[in-house]
Order: sequence, then C-alpha cells, then structure tokens
Amino acid sequence: MRDQFTDQGIVLERALAFWVQRVQAQLRTHTYRIFREAGLSMTPEQWAVLVRLWERGDMTQTELCDTTLKDKPTISRILDGMEKQGWIARHADPDDARTRRVRLTRSGRALEARLMPLVQGFVADFERGIPEADLAVTRRTLMRLFDNLS
Repeated sequence: MRDQFTDQGIVLERALAFWVQRVQAQLRTHTYRIFREAGLSMTPEQWAVLVRLWERGDMTQTELCDTTLKDKPTISRILDGMEKQGWIARHADPDDARTRRVRLTRSGRALEARLMPLVQGFVADFERGIPEADLAVTRRTLMRLFDNLS
C-alpha cells in the first residue's frame, strides 16, 4: 500500500484513499439505482437516517447528526425531504422544548420491509466472491483508518 509514493510523485491507482473514494462513489450510484427501481426518490443520506431510526426508534436531530456524521444544516435538509415524503415527523422533546425529536411515520416504518430485501441483494452482489474473513479485515482496517483521522 505504501508503494503509492515514487521518486516521480504519487501513483493514484496505488493509493488506498483513491480506491475508498471510487468504491464510495459506485455505492452511491448503485444505491440511487435500487431506490429508483423501487419507485422511490430517496438519497443514500435519507437511507442512513431511516436505518438509524429503525435501529433506535425516536432520536433527536443532534443524535442523528452524530450517528450519521452530518452537520446540523445538512441533517435538517435531509429531514425536510423525508418529512415531505411522509416518512418521518418531527416534534418537540417533552423534556426540552428546544430539542426536536424525529420519529418514523407508519409509511417510514413500512419502508423497512419493502427495502431490506433489495438492499440485502445489493450487498450480496457487492460482496460476491470475497471471503468473510477478508470482509472482516477490511471493516476493521477501515474503522482504524477512521479512528486515526478522528
């Protein structure tokens, strides 16, 4: 991996960050495609929020920022779009009226049963031919790289 640097400079195709970015770009493209094929106008960012809400139930906007690595203006725009689609509703926190809580609507909860089979198939294609042990090493490595930058 460290062979990306040469006497002449850098060889981009040998750089780990180059490949991480390329995989991420392909993931976004394919994610948009599977949602579009399902008849949904949904972004990968909206998908991440849905998954968090399915996992954890009601959350504050700040918690969603922290768990999706989005800033407050960005998460607000994401939630605006989701609210327009009828997938979520926002309300004041009963313990602190300044805090906004986000909850799934019936429509937002129903998306889980509709989308999970599609996403599971996509992930199976994405990981096809890669041994489980390699995937585990890749995840651990990416997590350490993330921690190094944090």
